Amino acid sequence: MCQFTSEAGLKREIVLWVGGVLWLAAVVAACGVWEGYDATPGGSGAPVETFADAGTSWRLTVFLHPHCPCSRETVRQAAALATECPQITVNVWFVRPTGTAPGWERGEVWAEAGRLGILAVCDADGGAARSAGAETSGTAVLTDPSGRVVFRGGLTPGRGRSGESAGRQAVMGWVRGSAADNSAPVFGCPLHNTD
Repeated sequence: MCQFTSEAGLKREIVLWVGGVLWLAAVVAACGVWEGYDATPGGSGAPVETFADAGTSWRLTVFLHPHCPCSRETVRQAAALATECPQITVNVWFVRPTGTAPGWERGEVWAEAGRLGILAVCDADGGAARSAGAETSGTAVLTDPSGRVVFRGGLTPGRGRSGESAGRQAVMGWVRGSAADNSAPVFGCPLHNTD
């Protein structure tokens, strides 16, 4: 015996199919937008030749927005570099934008830096970041023992992503005396925002 679908039932099936296809298309589009955002670097700022935080050894200074979700992975990458290249002194400067209360910069990422043995410093009003030309959270500045900036860029391969990156390879190359790039894309939030 054959069953026939009523006209109302057929319309309902068509609506369900069209709705399902539209939902799937929306999910795919959202994933594409998110992936594009993750892979888009932030502003690079003006390069500098020297930086006031330089010392008498290799020094890696990283500028972070304390509330940027990508900052945690940058701290981990900086700590890994300090372990792999013990001749590097690593400092992380947490920018506290103008108008925010003292202590605003101290949170989970600040604590993570301490747990990993990284010196955390408050950059009140972002003056040190500006002097280094840093505009995006995750900007790292490597200075050689003479104080010359040899690398400026990011340490992660994308926003909050772990793994090898051009920046990490460049820092290791400079410290180990092999040919290395002097910049890499930085993935993070704008440094001087309170959001």
